[in-house]
Amino acid sequence: MTQWYYADRQRQQQGPVASEELVAAFRRGAVDMTTLVWNEKLPNWIPFAQVAAQLGVAGAPPPVPRAAPARREPPKRSGGKTAAIIIGVLLACLLVFGGIIAAISIPAYNDYTIRAKVAGARNSLLMQRVNVAEFYLTNNRCPSNGDEGFDAPESYADNYVARIDFRSGSDKRCQIVAQVRNINARVDGGELSMQVDEHQNWTERATLPNRYLPQSMRH
Repeated sequence: MTQWYYADRQRQQQGPVASEELVAAFRRGAVDMTTLVWNEKLPNWIPFAQVAAQLGVAGAPPPVPRAAPARREPPKRSGGKTAAIIIGVLLACLLVFGGIIAAISIPAYNDYTIRAKVAGARNSLLMQRVNVAEFYLTNNRCPSNGDEGFDAPESYADNYVARIDFRSGSDKRCQIVAQVRNINARVDGGELSMQVDEHQNWTERATLPNRYLPQSMRH
């Protein structure tokens, strides 16, 4: 099942959500045709309008017909040189402006993509929190890989997680630690971790740069 991520009106990443939930977000106004969306099959973030028809959303904007070119009178020879200079200046400005936009937008798309994959790795940790809490309440100690219900670290590997370790930290808090992979050379091999104290209060840490982390993990 395709898992989607999208940027809300505050440009905060939301997801993962199923295709039906993304369509529901569009119908209630949380997503519009210009909203940036992404899934693992896409190389970059794209506007929702480009996948609206694929998701069965009625009212996707049709192609805009090209207007017939307006008839022009031939320019006077006396102004030909001036017009060429003006056109040249405008083209140069457009090239410079286009370069600036590309320099800003391409890194932004790359960061969105990395954050979406890191969020997927974080979800693998979230799925283990209940198991850790239940083990602690039953056994009055933190679980380790090999304990009942907790397999070898590599058995938890998925698209973005190489392994998950269960252990007790120096502060005696139970820890779930995931090593990430297949995300980006800047973050692969880094760790995401969650710790719980005796009062069942969870905190999160990471060795990855803040710019690639979900908001809840930034420090």
